[in-house]
Amino acid sequence: MPAVATPAMSGESFTTNSAPNLDEETKSFVKRALAAGLVDIDEVKKAVASLMLAEHTTFDPKLIATGLVGTGALTTWQANKLLAGKSKGFYLGSYRLLRPLGKGGMGVVYLGEHHVMKRLMALKILPAESLADERRIQRFKEEARASAQLDHPNIVRAYDFAETADKIYIVMEFIDGVDLHYAVARDGVMTIPMAIDAVMQAASGLAHAHQRGIIHRDIKPSNLLLRSDGVVKVSDMGLARIGWSDPSDIEGRKRLMGTADFVAPEQAIDSRSVDARADIYSLGCTLYYLLTGRPPFTGSSVAQRLAQHQATPPPDVRQVRKDCPASVAELTMRMMAKRPEERPASAQELIAQLRRLSGIKSDSPSRNLSRVAPAGDTAVDDSLYQATIDDSSLSSDGEVPVVAVVDDFDFGALPPMNMVTTKVIPAMKPPPQAAPKPVGTAQPKRSVANAGRGADSQQLLLGVGLAIAVLALLATLGITAYTLVKPPETAPATIKSMEGEGGGNVIIIRK
Repeated sequence: MPAVATPAMSGESFTTNSAPNLDEETKSFVKRALAAGLVDIDEVKKAVASLMLAEHTTFDPKLIATGLVGTGALTTWQANKLLAGKSKGFYLGSYRLLRPLGKGGMGVVYLGEHHVMKRLMALKILPAESLADERRIQRFKEEARASAQLDHPNIVRAYDFAETADKIYIVMEFIDGVDLHYAVARDGVMTIPMAIDAVMQAASGLAHAHQRGIIHRDIKPSNLLLRSDGVVKVSDMGLARIGWSDPSDIEGRKRLMGTADFVAPEQAIDSRSVDARADIYSLGCTLYYLLTGRPPFTGSSVAQRLAQHQATPPPDVRQVRKDCPASVAELTMRMMAKRPEERPASAQELIAQLRRLSGIKSDSPSRNLSRVAPAGDTAVDDSLYQATIDDSSLSSDGEVPVVAVVDDFDFGALPPMNMVTTKVIPAMKPPPQAAPKPVGTAQPKRSVANAGRGADSQQLLLGVGLAIAVLALLATLGITAYTLVKPPETAPATIKSMEGEGGGNVIIIRK
C-alpha cells in the first residue's frame, strides 16, 4: 500500500545557521517597508526565518513580500504598493490604510485600522481633484451632516469628519460584506424570501431617514450593503437632500441626481423637488434587479433609459421569474408606478406590505441572507486597484510615528521557529493478524513520554497499596482496643487477616 506523509510538529526549535542572501534590490524593498511605517525589523526577520524554514536561501522583493503577507505583517494591497516603489500613501491621520473597498459617488473608500485602538473603519476620501471645486466640497460636507443625523441598524453610521491640508474624509462604519449588486453578480438572483428580506431592511433604514426629512435620492443595489451576518445597510448619502428644496436653486433643478437605471421619473425632471416616494421607486427597481439580475429598463444610452422610466409601464417580474408570486410582482410594479401617488405612500406603509408577503415560499431553494460571504479584495475593479496603488498623495505618517530606518540588516540571529518534521504513516488498510515474534527480535523502545507515564502509574499503584495497608492496621488496632474494653458478657470477635487481590490486607471479623 502507498505511504501517506503528514506534517507533525516536533516541538523542537529551528535556528538558521547562515545569514540569508539579500541583494540590493531586496534590501531597498525592506527599507521602503520600514520607511512606510508598515513593518518593523523583527517582523521582517520573522518572515525571512519562515521562508528559510521552507528552504529558501536566495531572496528577492516578491519573495519577501510574500513572506510578510503570509505572516500577516502586510496586506496584499500594501505589498503590491511597496513592490511598485511606493513608500507613501499608507496612512491617513490616525488610520493605517489596509486596502481599497470601492469608489462611491463622492470619493474612494478605504479600509483603515486605527493605529492605537485597532478598530477597523471605512474612510471615504474626497478625490484630490475635487478640492478645487467648492461645490463638491459642500456636497461632501452635506453627506457628512446627513449621515451624522441618522442612527439606525440599517444605515451605515458616520463617526467623524476630518480636514487636513490636502485631504477631506469621513470616518464611517466598516461593513464586512458585499453590496447587493455584487452579491447578485457573484451568486445569482435571490430567492423570493431573500429579496423581500433585503428590501424590507432597506425600507426600515429609509423610514428612519425620511422621518428626519432626509431623502436619499440614489437608492440602488450597489448602495445597499449586505453584511456577512445578514444585515442590510443603506450607504452613500452623497446625494441625500436634507429638508425641503430651495426654489431658487435653478441649477440644482436642472442637474440630474441619481443613477439612470434606478432613478424615479420625477427625479429626472427636478431632482430637488422629490419626496420619500422617489426612494420607494428606486427601491422597487432594486427589488426587480434582485429577482431578475437586471434593471427594469435597458437601453444603449442614458437618455433612452430615462425616457423608458418616464413613459414605459413597469415590467412584470413574472415574465422573467415564473416562480414569483402574483402579490410580489404586483407590489414591485406599484413601487415603480410612474405617478408618485400610486406608489406606497411611505416607507412605513411599504414595510407593512412587505411584512405580509414575507411568509411566501418560492419554488427555488431558500437561502439565508447570513450565508452571503464577504468579497475581500475581489470587489474592487482593476482600474481602481491600480489607481490606489499609484496614489502617493496620502500622508506617509500623519499622526503615526515612523520607525527609524536601519542602514543594514543583521539576520545572524533570526527568531527560533518550530521545526516541521514529516512522519510517514501507512495508508488506511485492515489491521494484520498478530504473528509470533521470532527469538532474538528486538523489542521497540518506548518513547521517553511513554516511559514516564508507565513510571507514574507504578508509583500511583504503590501509593494506593500503602494507603490500604495503613487503613488495615488502624482498623486492627481499633478492634483490638475495643475488645479489651468490651464488657465480659459480649462474645469476643474473631479477627482474621487475609491478603487481597491487589496485594493489600483484607480484615475479616467473625462473632
